[in-house]
Parts: sequence; C-alpha cells; structure tokens
Amino acid sequence: MPGQAQPDAMPLLRFRLDAVVCVEPAGLGPSSVITAGNTFTLRTELGFDGLFVGLLAGQQFVVRHHVQRIEDGLVKTLPLAGGQFTVPGTGAAHIPVIAGPYTTGPNGSGADLEIPPPPQAGGTYRVTTHVHALNVAVRPIVAAFHDGPIVMVT
Repeated sequence: MPGQAQPDAMPLLRFRLDAVVCVEPAGLGPSSVITAGNTFTLRTELGFDGLFVGLLAGQQFVVRHHVQRIEDGLVKTLPLAGGQFTVPGTGAAHIPVIAGPYTTGPNGSGADLEIPPPPQAGGTYRVTTHVHALNVAVRPIVAAFHDGPIVMVT
C-alpha cells in the first residue's frame, strides 16, 4: 500500500513512497509475524519521477520509523540503522532503503520490539514512516509519510 508524498506535480516532479515492508533474515520474504528473539529489517521502497528529478541529484534524505505497541500505546522511534540515502543522478525511479536489523524479545529484554507484560502472548506494533531531506531548503518541498505495516512479535 503506497504512502503519501509530495511533490506530486507530474510531468515535472513526483516523489513516491510505494511501500514499507518488514523482512526477516535468512532470505525469508516479507513477514507480519516475527518470533521473539529474531531480528528483522524494514525495507522502504520509494522513488522520484518527472522532468526535474535531476534537480534532486545528490540530495540526502533520512527514512525514520516509529512504532506504537497496540496493546498499551507505547511509542518509540527505532534507531536510524542505515535509513539514509542520496538521490542518484540517474536511476531515481526506484530506490530501496534498508533500515535495521532491529531486535525482538520478551518484556524487559531491551529489544527494539518487546512482547508486553503478561498476560499478553504477543506484541502487535504499528509502524509509521517518514522521509525528509537533510537540506533545510528542500525539506518543506519534498517529504513522504507511510502508515503501516502492522507486525506482531510472538
């Protein structure tokens, strides 16, 4: 499911945030349920289209992920862990950005995502993502937001 992004002014310039996907290691595909103790990464699929894409070449962006535990509302920002990219001079139509690995574990383990205290058998997390430019002149013009995925640690 795509997120929302600006600008959206084709044919001149469009920024797309196509998806945010949770991926477990060892070549497993996208996952919604993660076994406590395993790690995972978040892959953000985004891109730029239009006649003026070249104006963004060399601009640096940051992808930040925030999580909210559904059971009790606990909110935290995941560490940056690789979620930065530079817009290439060519090939900006599809840019995958990998962040993580992030950890999972039982309550009190200090993991990035923890199972809440008993009687809960698992923790369900809503991941929200935002992308912004490091350049303060570009920041109010080019930005993106994504609500999802929902993952469970069990």
